[in-house]
Amino acid sequence: MKVMKKGLRWFAGEWASLVRSPKMLVSLIGIICIPVLYSGIYLWAFWDPYGHLERLSVAVVNEDQPAEFEGETYAIGGDLVKEFQADRSFDWHFVSREEADRGLVANEYYFAIVVPADFSKRATTLMDQQPTPLEITIKSNEGLNYIVAKIGQSGIEKIRQQLAEKLTLNYTEAIFKSLDELKDGMQKASTGAGDLHAGLQTLSSGTAKLAATVKNNQASITQLDKGAAGLKTAAAKLAEGASKLNAAYAQIGTGTKQVDTALAQLQSGGKQLAAGLDPLAKGAAGVDQLIGGYAAQHPEAAADATYQQLKAAGAQVSAGLAQVQASVKTFNAGVAELVTKHGQLLGGVNAFAPNLKQLTTGAAQLSTGAASLYTGVHKVSTAWTALIQGIDELAAGEKKLVDGSGELSAALKDGTSELDSIHSSQGLFEMMANPVRVREDNINALPNYGTGMAPFFVSISLYVGALLLTTVFALRHNFAPPPSGVLWWLSKYSVMAAVSIGQALLVSLVLTGVVGLNPLDTVDFGLYTLFVSLVFMAIIQLLVTLGDNVGRFFAIILLVLQLAATSGTFPVELGPDGLQTIHKFLPITYTVEGFRSILSTGDYELLRQDVWLLLVYWAIAAAITVVMLSAFVRRKRRMKAREA
Repeated sequence: MKVMKKGLRWFAGEWASLVRSPKMLVSLIGIICIPVLYSGIYLWAFWDPYGHLERLSVAVVNEDQPAEFEGETYAIGGDLVKEFQADRSFDWHFVSREEADRGLVANEYYFAIVVPADFSKRATTLMDQQPTPLEITIKSNEGLNYIVAKIGQSGIEKIRQQLAEKLTLNYTEAIFKSLDELKDGMQKASTGAGDLHAGLQTLSSGTAKLAATVKNNQASITQLDKGAAGLKTAAAKLAEGASKLNAAYAQIGTGTKQVDTALAQLQSGGKQLAAGLDPLAKGAAGVDQLIGGYAAQHPEAAADATYQQLKAAGAQVSAGLAQVQASVKTFNAGVAELVTKHGQLLGGVNAFAPNLKQLTTGAAQLSTGAASLYTGVHKVSTAWTALIQGIDELAAGEKKLVDGSGELSAALKDGTSELDSIHSSQGLFEMMANPVRVREDNINALPNYGTGMAPFFVSISLYVGALLLTTVFALRHNFAPPPSGVLWWLSKYSVMAAVSIGQALLVSLVLTGVVGLNPLDTVDFGLYTLFVSLVFMAIIQLLVTLGDNVGRFFAIILLVLQLAATSGTFPVELGPDGLQTIHKFLPITYTVEGFRSILSTGDYELLRQDVWLLLVYWAIAAAITVVMLSAFVRRKRRMKAREA
């Protein structure tokens, strides 16, 4: 009991020494204000940074040239400038390219938007086979402020989407106008396809009749081909015979001339023979007279056999000469008639000569013509066979055309029906231009940027407040030797707990009443803020008590690690692997989760888990501190005992 009273008097003395020091009290009050100054000012400054983008100066350069398309003039760059002028998202400055470049270098503009000269021209290529997308150049001065440059890009992306939606709306209207025209054309095409189908059926029927007729005449064409071949052969023989006849005619001409000469000689010889026979006949008659006279003079000669023979011979000679004369006369008459006939023959031969030449020429021409005729007829025969094959193929193709035209007609009717079901309207155009609308259905939606960052900044501010407390409040020294390590720890931690209460009250009141933080439960927020501050106080007490300035150094290192690895700003998954590994071992990881549960998510199950884990941190830090201070007290007692 005596020991307990002594410990309580020492504890009261420790607090009394603190109260008797105005300098220390002022310092503690200042330390109490540190977390609210840190978190309050920071959250107030960045409570809604996207709410004042109109203060950011942005240059706009419009170099677009109007373009003609289907009788209309498009000046999309000018329309875009009008959109900018009506929009108050940024502080727009409409300048030249040179002024924009100069302003970016001089840090007068955060970024510049450049509309190129072919901006409207590119918009007219949407219906081309290879359309050219519209391009807007954003020149950012990231060196002036990287975050602002990214914010500007997000803003321009929103404007780009609006412009794309507007262009799509215009083209959608044009497309549906074309669809209306297409519908009328398809109706006409459907009617025409029906007529085409009927016509093709008629054509197919006619082709079948034509095929039958052509096939029926195949035998005649074959016979004609054979006849042309025979005519060719006969004409060739005729030409050959005419050629031989012409050659023989030349010999006939020569022979007739020879016959004519011979007949002249024969006629002349006959005349000479006749003339020569007259004296001979006269001589024979004279001889007969002489023989008769001899018989008259010599009667005895009548009985003479020789005389009788001579007389008989003379008579025979006279008779023979008479016959010869008669024959010669007949011969001469025949020769004369032959000469006459030969003259007629010669005239006929001479008259036949031109005809024979014509016959030869004609026969040659006939042979050539017959050969040509055969060639042509044979080609006709071959072509006729090919014609039959072609007509068969034509018939097969026409059948496909008939079937295809029927399908085409049916398809056009179906297409027309489907097009009839399409009804254009402004609502449809807007839906086609922007078919996907984003409807935000956020879970635990945050009203502003500050609320999202509050868990991190409040945690850091409480940690910094605990760390700075050790710079004005000594943790390793007392006004008198402590009776035990527990009282030493309790005396120091009670002061730190009092500071924590002040810090938690100020942070809760200022953030909720002045800055505008709206937790799900204000009391829970205040209590959790106090709890977090107490945990940090225990951790800082351990580090500083253990190592003094070295402990503060380690506390700062721990602060830096927690700034980078506790997902207060960016998700921890975006950080390096090493930071992701130590993430779950850092206390601010769980203080941030707890504040998020109270400020936005309402996940009190996770909050309870975080509280238990933080209690483990507090218990470990407090236990190690008590053990260490107890060791210090025992060592000082042993040293004092040795000195005594």
